Amino acid sequence: MSPLRHHLQAFLRVEPGRPAYGAGVRAALAVGGPMAVAALLHLPAATWVGMAALFVALVDRGGPYWDRALTMGAMTLLGSVVGLAAALHLPAWAAVLATLFWVTACGFARSYGDTPGLMGVVLANYFVVSLALPAKDVADALLRSGLFLVGGAWAMFLALMLWPLVPYRPARLAIARCYDALADHAEEVGRWPLEGRASAAAGVLPEAPWQARMRQLIEQARTVLASTRMGRAGESGRGEQLLVLVEGADSMMVTLIALTEMLEVAPAVPRYHALRAEVQRALAELAADLRRVRFALEKGTEVSAQPVWSAERVKRALAALGTAGDVPEPVRAGYQYVHTLLDRLRDYSHATVEVAARLEGRAPVPDALALPARRVEAAPRQALLEPLRENLNVRSVIFRHALRLGVAAALATALVGALGLNHGYWVIITVTVVLQPYAGITFQRSLQRIAGTLLGAALAAGLVAVVRDPAIILLAIGVLFAVAMSIQPLSLSAFQVLLTPALVLLAELQSGDWELAGVRIVNTLLGGLIALTGMRLLWPSPEHLRLPEQVAFALRADREYLMAVAAAHSDAEPAVREARRKIGLALLAAEASFQRLLSEWTGPAKDLEPVMALLVYARRFTSAVTTLAASRADPESPRELSEVVRFAGGVLDELAAAMEQQRRPAPMPATVPAGGADALSRAHVERLVRQLTVLHHAAERVPPLRLKEGVRAGRASSPGAAGPR
Repeated sequence: MSPLRHHLQAFLRVEPGRPAYGAGVRAALAVGGPMAVAALLHLPAATWVGMAALFVALVDRGGPYWDRALTMGAMTLLGSVVGLAAALHLPAWAAVLATLFWVTACGFARSYGDTPGLMGVVLANYFVVSLALPAKDVADALLRSGLFLVGGAWAMFLALMLWPLVPYRPARLAIARCYDALADHAEEVGRWPLEGRASAAAGVLPEAPWQARMRQLIEQARTVLASTRMGRAGESGRGEQLLVLVEGADSMMVTLIALTEMLEVAPAVPRYHALRAEVQRALAELAADLRRVRFALEKGTEVSAQPVWSAERVKRALAALGTAGDVPEPVRAGYQYVHTLLDRLRDYSHATVEVAARLEGRAPVPDALALPARRVEAAPRQALLEPLRENLNVRSVIFRHALRLGVAAALATALVGALGLNHGYWVIITVTVVLQPYAGITFQRSLQRIAGTLLGAALAAGLVAVVRDPAIILLAIGVLFAVAMSIQPLSLSAFQVLLTPALVLLAELQSGDWELAGVRIVNTLLGGLIALTGMRLLWPSPEHLRLPEQVAFALRADREYLMAVAAAHSDAEPAVREARRKIGLALLAAEASFQRLLSEWTGPAKDLEPVMALLVYARRFTSAVTTLAASRADPESPRELSEVVRFAGGVLDELAAAMEQQRRPAPMPATVPAGGADALSRAHVERLVRQLTVLHHAAERVPPLRLKEGVRAGRASSPGAAGPR
């Protein structure tokens, strides 16, 4: 796929989900309310309240109420301080230096995560606006600062107080998404043809693997729940019930992965169709139970705790199969394991339905549940300056991004001053919004912002040509803000298309200049050009230098996962769960890096196929290890796996080193472990070795330095492109 086509698809992509209607209504009220007051009472200064409310609303990313309040409160206080820059009537050279230092500092906010990074961008933009629109005197600047506090408080009131506060509502919705994804997968497997699902072609990287999505959803649910329960460690009601449901989702994810793996490899000839039909029927009934849990979490209504299904029909079909003729022992063992996994899923689903049925009554969690129990703790807090220290080096992506952002914004400030551009701060804001740590994402953001500005400015110009009644314009601004904020989670491009006319109309309403749509287009084009030039020339961070390290890290995490499984007596042990979480996150990072590489790639598409296959089979190897881990809960499963660990661990270590060094891996050892004494353990080991062999073959087909040469084919090399952290 060409980079341009990749970016066009990204521009048109609409994410699954529903519009955030509440966020849209809040944004319209936050901006429209103060603007209406300013218009009705003839108080121009009140427009700063609406602008402040917009900035504070932009950093509200959802989640636990306490986290949202902390983020929005911090933005309100910092914005009021930053707004004092309006009192600085700086000469041109001083404005350039101030922009350089402040925007660079804001760029380092990414060290603390995505939300602080967004706050850094918003604060950088507000600083630029304050310099460009200086106050008359110190008293005027203090008034603006006070109005920012009012606007921030207004936005917080709308977001946190106007609607009823339900402390556990964000956690319930996050956990509900986990059960929805589990039900989707159970239904999908339940709809496979009786002949079994056709294996995915080698080298085809699924756009959104189910395991990856589940890992993301479970991590999000744990984070939201841990944050919500902060300070409630002693309570044993709603929080404890939700904790059990999170752990239930995690346990069912593992078991469903193992079940899917077994159904893929189990024979599916006609003599086994009756058995497979019963398995698929059981999966459909499991999905119904999972939907009940999701419904209880999402809607807050009571559900019946009466069990819906069992695995008895599968057991009977398995018994009938034994009387129909000779069945090979590996086949019998495999289908017996399928029944064991379904039996475990039945226990898990019945337990979670029972807990969900108690949610509204706040009854205590039953003492005996067929689920592993573990406390969800908040992540240990780092020292305040630790993230900054970790990124203060030239190998850090964030360090280079912050410098690039500051220098590009300073250059834009100098250019705007030299040209005397009308509303020139739009140029600088475009630079700070478009520039991202990664080249491909920067180009994508440029496309979204420029195309969105062109369409949005045309919409604004058309509206102004038809009507200039301030009341109607104000209503249009409110509607545009509401719709833009509602669809932001679904389409950043559509958000930009609708946000642009709202901002243009707002500026025109304030200034009385009804010809600003063209100015917005010119300034956005200029800002986008500066951002793209800065990304290419200022400390570039090409993705081909990061991907090998990310893949190597994932391969070593696979090895550690296998070692943890071999050393454990159950897949519920903390060491196994933590290793499974680590490999899940490592694979997510590697796949995200590959997706970024796609947007930068200029070489032949066929050269990426081995890397795609490598990622596919790294995940499939992880699934094979998970299947082995699920069998460890059986006391009769083989305990000794040292030979398998030694063989697979050595191969994975060599593959990781080969990826880092951009060389061909050494051949696989000739001696292959035979597996355990029983048929099922031999099948597990054979599957591990088979996936490892395909993984090794994919690594062999990645030519030395091919990634680097492919990206540089159409680009000038840069001495600053050192390997990042």
